[in-house]
Amino acid sequence: MTIYFLSGRLATYCCWLAVVVVLACVSACQKASSNPSPEPKPVVDSKREAPANPKPAADNDEKSWGTIKGQIVWDGGAIPEPKVLNVNKDQEHCLGKGPLLSEDWVINKANKGIRWTFVWLAQEPDNKTPLPIHPTLKDIPNKEVEIDQPYCAFIPHSLAMREGQVLVAKNSAKIQHNVHWTGINQLKNPGGNQIIPAGGSLRIDNLKAEKMPLTVKCDIHPWMNARVGVFDHPYFAVTDENGNFEIKLAPAGTYRLKVYHDSIGWRNGAAGREGERITIKAGEVTDVAKLGLKPSE
Repeated sequence: MTIYFLSGRLATYCCWLAVVVVLACVSACQKASSNPSPEPKPVVDSKREAPANPKPAADNDEKSWGTIKGQIVWDGGAIPEPKVLNVNKDQEHCLGKGPLLSEDWVINKANKGIRWTFVWLAQEPDNKTPLPIHPTLKDIPNKEVEIDQPYCAFIPHSLAMREGQVLVAKNSAKIQHNVHWTGINQLKNPGGNQIIPAGGSLRIDNLKAEKMPLTVKCDIHPWMNARVGVFDHPYFAVTDENGNFEIKLAPAGTYRLKVYHDSIGWRNGAAGREGERITIKAGEVTDVAKLGLKPSE
């Protein structure tokens, strides 16, 4: 009897154990189906070369260059009235389009903008390396620039050009003129003086960059004068009728901005000879706003 009793209890225990195992297996399968294993990650190819470190900005990376703009304005009190020039020779021709006015100061009364002002970039005074030049500006597309004298005045009054360009001095007038050009540094630009007959022209090449614009005049008509700035880079401008200027694709970084006007020389006098420090923002427009000029005291 005792053995039969134990055998019955053992059989009952085994049945319960089997039920527990079955339930555990079912639960495990349900969890596995509800939370599938993530896909295996691809194995890194140890033979593949690691990506190279980023290279410095290339010359043609637009983020390495920027634009600078601004306006040169009158800052000397009342705006001076244009002066009528004393034309005492070849009057019939020279005054054929009306009185000739001095271009010492050409100022827009509406916004005080000053025309014919030279503006250009330069390195810091102790930096003798050339300015970086954008690849699209290294070659000079226009090999010639022109200055004319149709009615006893040079047009334009102020002209900027690069080394390597040829200055073509034209005379579209019906009378003869002469062109007398002089460099500040006689070793770089020894100058010259030549008659140009009516309808003729003169090619002036090999002009070199200088710290200041060259002077141009006509000795036959002494009231005639002009300025020609020569640069060894493309980062220059001459202000328009509103006194505005813009220099595009300039190198980003800290440089000097030089401002020169024929009537007073450097902006801020002798202190402005080295220009004013500016920082050109990469990939942006740097606006220096209004820069004032006034007669020297």
